[in-house]
Amino acid sequence: MDCVEGVRGLLRGLVKDAYPGASLVVMANGEVIMDLTVGYAQLKPVERELRGGMLFDLASLTKALSTSIIVMRLVEKGGIHLTQRVSDVIPEFSTTNAGFSEVKDKVRVWMLLSHTSGLPAWLPLYKSASSRDDVIRQALTAFPVYEPGSRVVYSDLNYIVLTALVEKLTGQRIDSVFNEMIAEPLSLEKTLYNPLTRFSKDDVVATEYVNEANDALVGIVHDENARAMGGVSGHAGLFATAEEAARIGNALLESYRDGVFLSRPSVRSMWTPWACGESCYGLGWQVYRRGVTTSGGDLLTDGKAFGHTGFTGTSIWIDTELNLVITLFTNRVHPTRDNRRIDYARPVIHNAVVSCADKLIYR
Repeated sequence: MDCVEGVRGLLRGLVKDAYPGASLVVMANGEVIMDLTVGYAQLKPVERELRGGMLFDLASLTKALSTSIIVMRLVEKGGIHLTQRVSDVIPEFSTTNAGFSEVKDKVRVWMLLSHTSGLPAWLPLYKSASSRDDVIRQALTAFPVYEPGSRVVYSDLNYIVLTALVEKLTGQRIDSVFNEMIAEPLSLEKTLYNPLTRFSKDDVVATEYVNEANDALVGIVHDENARAMGGVSGHAGLFATAEEAARIGNALLESYRDGVFLSRPSVRSMWTPWACGESCYGLGWQVYRRGVTTSGGDLLTDGKAFGHTGFTGTSIWIDTELNLVITLFTNRVHPTRDNRRIDYARPVIHNAVVSCADKLIYR
């Protein structure tokens, strides 16, 4: 257990440097082997200690832990296939404000999932949108900036379009679909959109401090485009505890081997490299490449680990060779997003975790 205390000390040493607080849960072979919480849930305008079981704003982990799984569920049910044109489901997608776009008409579902659709990396849709529907409309009709399938450009717009696709196919808002397809089957009680509908602010970790309001965002999604969508989108909006996120990851890892939650072919397809640029992406997940993928550290298995990060300071990595699930949740954007020390913290923490996990498993 000495190495666990070493990991705890490392996490504590980064408090008020890389982040106010951190929650780390590590599962190996389906069992929790580390569950550590350090630091603060909030520093400004009041201090709150971070407790185990508090909810974090997952930011872009929503893409991996919600949207990608939902789309693969729909694939399994025969509702859609990955090489299908997006415009087959949403005809409006093949248009821009200038009219029909031959370029966008080529976009396939897998291209949205793997960030190769041709859509721009980001647009401030929240500045001009008047409603959730208007945000979606603007994303659907955005001008392409490169030929689909030719490059990898990580883009939130891909997952706003996937939100529209999921909602068109199911007839439900994506938060309801998440509850039905993921939360209920896995008995998740603290993984949800808009957490203040069920929990108090005392249960939720703060993100950025807003000077105009003299308060921090707590239980309100940090991402501006998701906030303009009422907190419910496929690109951001999900909140969870580190433990429940690890359970989703473990369900996928078990399915990779035994088809428990999703079918084995679905998970293996999701975690196959579909597109590579500076990073390699599967369907909603980044594929770990040693020397390239910095957030997962240096010791995960090359090409056999899969993960995602969130702008707010969250991350998950799943190693199919080591049978590990690592959720490292921090509130690094509190009080300000300008602190980028998380870029240093993530790899050193993951190196310590992977090394310690190996000792715990094989001691």
